[in-house]
Amino acid sequence: MPGRYPAIAAFILILCRANAAQQPITWGSTVVLDSNPTSWARMAQLSDGSWLAAYMFATTPNRIRVQRSFDSMRTWQFITDVVEDGRDLDNPELLVMPNGIVELAIRSVIVGQSYWIETYQSLDNGNSFQYQSQVDWDHHVAGVFEPYLYLLPNGQLAVFYTNDTHEQDTPSYSQVLSEKVSGDGGFTWGPEIYAIGQPGASRPGEANIVPLPDGELAMFFEMCGTENCLGHVSYSSDGMSWSGEGPIIPYTFQDIQAVEMTNGLIVATSNLHEVVVSADYTNSWIDTKQTVFTYGSWPGVYQTGPNEFAIVMTGAGEQNQVGEYIRFGTITPADVETTPSGILCRNPTLTRPQNCH
Repeated sequence: MPGRYPAIAAFILILCRANAAQQPITWGSTVVLDSNPTSWARMAQLSDGSWLAAYMFATTPNRIRVQRSFDSMRTWQFITDVVEDGRDLDNPELLVMPNGIVELAIRSVIVGQSYWIETYQSLDNGNSFQYQSQVDWDHHVAGVFEPYLYLLPNGQLAVFYTNDTHEQDTPSYSQVLSEKVSGDGGFTWGPEIYAIGQPGASRPGEANIVPLPDGELAMFFEMCGTENCLGHVSYSSDGMSWSGEGPIIPYTFQDIQAVEMTNGLIVATSNLHEVVVSADYTNSWIDTKQTVFTYGSWPGVYQTGPNEFAIVMTGAGEQNQVGEYIRFGTITPADVETTPSGILCRNPTLTRPQNCH
């Protein structure tokens, strides 16, 4: 009874406050997007505030399933499937263009034989998709994977993708994070750019870009091969010339994905499930010591409210069930500890101080 044991009650109160201080994220509900065998869900928000979700749905052949939510990802309704005869489709990526056209990038595969990166587009808010272009293919050498779409500062459309086709080049590249740029909204593509690539065993992949306030772009990616798939960040002012391998993002492993919140925080996670936060535009990172799910892989991270973000992961059911699961978290700058867990040292700008310790 608190009245008889004031010292114990006070200790418990202090302990609870301490634990609360160590939990900057308040987790909300978990939504099941799809409970069937699926993979790799990616989202995009339309101009009316509704959300589209695209993911691989396992059938014969595998297809891309598209659903729509009108209530900030809480409930979903089926819209359409994208199917190609005799080819498995996966690794979808969505982007809403300024004119409202919805771009969809995918990988199209005949396993062991043929690998393509393609784009489709929708002129009706995702209700239907029409084939648009082939970005790249396997060149009878090796696979291409994991496309990511981004609208560059000059208004051109860029697609980034993981590329194994340069392993027979001289010098040989085990894997390259490739980029191509389109000046006509995705119908044709320019020459390949090595966004991240170095000869030898390094294997960069799975790009994800966050715009910084000073006009820079921060590209997050994993580095396998020479490293244990640690997350890295590279920088660019135009989205076509990148600063190289870049610093490591602490507490990340495979498929690092990030979002910049309107409150100024950058929230990131990966297949490690740990959520890390930057309050100074990627100069430093704070480990929240909180995980989004116990199970799951291939996260996507999106802002759904003023201080709310959503993370979707494959196979993240409480008992490791298959499907796509979305969990909501709330975080404000005041909740984040000021002592970083990992420090990156970069030159200062007007909006980003240098942080070197």
